[in-house]
Amino acid sequence: QGESLALSSPVPGSAVRCACGAPCSARMILLGVALEVLATVAGTIGKQLLRYSKLVEGTRHRAVSHLALSAGMVLNVLVGPVLEVAAYGQAPQTLLAPLCGLDVLWNILLVPYTLGEIPSGMQIAGCFLLVAGTALTAACGPHSEPPYTLDVMRERLLTDSALTYISIEVVLFIAGFLYIQRRPFGNRRRGLVLGCVAGGIGGNLFCMKAAASLISGSWSGGLPYVLHVWTEDPLPLLVTACAGLIGIVSAVLLARAMREFEATVMVATYEGAFVISGCASGIAVLGELDRLSPERRALYALGVFIVVGGVIAVQHGTLERALSPPVTPLPDGKYTNGHSSTLTPPTSSLVASVPLLKAVGGP
Repeated sequence: QGESLALSSPVPGSAVRCACGAPCSARMILLGVALEVLATVAGTIGKQLLRYSKLVEGTRHRAVSHLALSAGMVLNVLVGPVLEVAAYGQAPQTLLAPLCGLDVLWNILLVPYTLGEIPSGMQIAGCFLLVAGTALTAACGPHSEPPYTLDVMRERLLTDSALTYISIEVVLFIAGFLYIQRRPFGNRRRGLVLGCVAGGIGGNLFCMKAAASLISGSWSGGLPYVLHVWTEDPLPLLVTACAGLIGIVSAVLLARAMREFEATVMVATYEGAFVISGCASGIAVLGELDRLSPERRALYALGVFIVVGGVIAVQHGTLERALSPPVTPLPDGKYTNGHSSTLTPPTSSLVASVPLLKAVGGP
């Protein structure tokens, strides 16, 4: 009971301490960062499996396609979210959300070997921006947070700024869904909006953050205290249900997008929207930057813009390659793209994928 009282009413200005008596804020944040990095790795593998399932769908290895699709969905719907829930129970949302941009970095590093999609120079430059922006947000973002209680959850989620943010997001998502329905399958603008909607929905992590932090904060009080907290008011269960619904809808939309469009395009689009939504909801709903100085807020915002700039650079490099004139062979063994008479042999992602498709029995 003493522990529960300490969690409910921490001494102002005091740090939360472990059983050994040492401050545990730094340890919890480092653990949260490590778990989030693992979540991005799981998410990258899951997204590439979804894309791979589509690439081999038309071959005679249909069972491989179904297996890849199932494994990709498990990683994106179960493994990744579980790691993220654990991570967000340890560290502030505004600190972890920019780390989601690392998903793009892992994707660019892996696709030449897994999907045969060759990254361009612009995409590699975008990866450097992602690393720099992530480092800046980690350095300038919040490095501690007070324990979450039911009163804190109610205070943060039921404010005017939180309700205004949620209303704006709902309107934007409805507009996005209407736009997607009016565009044909495979249209690149449809793909851009679909990726933004999926990432925007998934990036609204405030429900998951509030539920995970409440679990983490109340667990040290013992199982009776946990049951008391979660049955005293319907808000925790409602927030948890919303977090689950957000995760499922985002995963379904992402799976649909990954099967329609190239992995390097869709991962960049999804993660860019995810980072923006995650940071915005952490600021508007949870108020995690309220305790920081104006200088650190400005540097944090700069880091977020750098991360988004890196994501845009990655996507631009892919679109530039995808929208270039097709390279076709000539009778003399050379190649043309309709503007010059000869070119070097093509190195597009489609050509690079041919050995992969042949290896699994594709045409």
